[in-house]
Amino acid sequence: MRNLFICALCITSLYAETPYTVNMFIKEYPYEKNQNEQVAIDPLIVPKSMMKKAFYQPVTSGIYGTYNGYLAPSNQFGLISFPRQTQRAQFNLVITPTIKPTFLLDNTINQWHITDHKQTSMFQVKQQKDVETKLYYWKVQQTNLPKDSAIPLHSIVILSKSKNIYAPLGVTVTKKLPNLVLPPIYAKRGLDHIKQALFVLKIKQFFAPVKKLVKADKLSRQMIITA
Repeated sequence: MRNLFICALCITSLYAETPYTVNMFIKEYPYEKNQNEQVAIDPLIVPKSMMKKAFYQPVTSGIYGTYNGYLAPSNQFGLISFPRQTQRAQFNLVITPTIKPTFLLDNTINQWHITDHKQTSMFQVKQQKDVETKLYYWKVQQTNLPKDSAIPLHSIVILSKSKNIYAPLGVTVTKKLPNLVLPPIYAKRGLDHIKQALFVLKIKQFFAPVKKLVKADKLSRQMIITA
């Protein structure tokens, strides 16, 4: 009986969920930040529109993103974080203001689709290892948008017009860790937080908490997701 109990613990541990995360920092676009430093104004003669630009307000918090069924905003430090759902360190980064779902069943989403190609850009973010130095690094390169508008699986979607988010291309040195930290992206002050938040209210219902049930038999083990 003791051997059976130990064996059961081993099997359970193999399927235990790990609290690993995928993280990305959203920083303020440097040029925009310099424009808001040390500006002297006269409130009696300067228009209100110029006064808004003169006073610095954080732009990196409250930017919404989605990943594999999760919806999250960036926090006061510009950090946006999701539970890690894949062993591969490779993602698509999609920057687009709006997305729409297609349904497999009445309450089951099949896939998300891009709705505005002109305001959308897409990148591949892949972790690789340098053969000579043995260092790990992220490689970011821009890719073409899917012809059918369907957003690929394991895509991180940042809800913003592409012109308001800058994603640097090239290589960023990193470490091989279970909690991934992707290269940072940069938000410009033209980003409309209010419009973004209003859109999130429309799609928030599709990101309700889910329950995971495990169905097991002698030959297989299946994970079932329910609302």
